[in-house]
Formats: sequence, structure tokens, C-alpha cells
Amino acid sequence: MKLLTSTMAVSLSLFITPAFADSHGDNGDLDDVRDWDIVSIETCLDAALDTIPGHPRKVEFKMEGDDPIYEFDIEAKNGTTYNVECNAEEGFIVEIEREVSKDDALFKSLAKVSEKEARDFALAVHPGKVVSNEYEIGQDGDATYEFDIQTELGYEIKVDVDAATGEIEEANIEIYEIGSEKE
Repeated sequence: MKLLTSTMAVSLSLFITPAFADSHGDNGDLDDVRDWDIVSIETCLDAALDTIPGHPRKVEFKMEGDDPIYEFDIEAKNGTTYNVECNAEEGFIVEIEREVSKDDALFKSLAKVSEKEARDFALAVHPGKVVSNEYEIGQDGDATYEFDIQTELGYEIKVDVDAATGEIEEANIEIYEIGSEKE
């Protein structure tokens, strides 16, 4: 597991520089995204709402490997919030997760690793400060701790830790976030 997470950290650090820097001395800000060949946010929002009808609360634009992803927080009509991910190059839904409370019975039954252990491991691999966290149940029925970490290098990374194994499932650089969590 150490080799996998070390490799992931190196891959992320290699991504940050070339993905946002250009030959014009740009500081790697959001205007660089304009040149990417991606579908409109409306295309992905429509696909997300076709999948989970409800009220969109927030959107994040992040990189999963080399795939740009829109992630929408959608509050369904029954009050449950879902994270719906859409591939921004193709416009199709790639993942759906249901947000739950830390006291959710299913989450608690699946979690074999404590939140503290998962948080400590995520921070050991991606040093910084946890600015938010969520508890999620995926389409496959797995439980995940999700930590948003403001890294010491200045960017925010979203780290998913498997609640059963303690392994990092994915770590994605967040490019931007619009909106807020359900109050």
C-alpha cells in the first residue's frame, strides 16, 4: 500500500506543474481550462439530473488521473444528497455516491477503519489541513471516508479512503468549487 500511495503522490506532483503552467509565464489559474476540449457544464448537469432528479447544491471541477470530472452534489426529492460525477470530456455519468451521516447504520457496519486512522493516513500521504469531510456509500455498496485537504503546497485535494481497508481509493486535485453543502 505504501508503494501505491507514494506513486500516487509523485504522479500528482508531476501533474500539478504541467497541467497549469504554460509557456507564457501564466500562474496556472482557471483561464487555462478554457483551452481544454470538454463538454459544457450544462451538458453534464443535465446528465446528472437525469440520473438523480433533485436540486443541485454544489459543483466541483477536478482531475481524476488525466480525466476532467464535474462532480455535482444533488439533493434528491427525499432529502438525500448524492455526489454525481460526470466525465467532462464525454458528458456521461461515471460514479454516484450517497452521502450519509457518520452514525448511518450501514456505514458503521461496513467501516473497519476509524475516521481518525483514515484521516491520519490521508494526511501522511497528502500533508496539509482537512477542511471538510464526508461519509459516503458508493454504487457498489462500499463505504468511503472523503477528506478535502488544503495541502501545504497550496492546492486542494480530495482524498477517498476505503472505510473497510484503510487504503486510499483515489486522490483528485480540485480545480474549482461553486456552491455550498446542504445546511
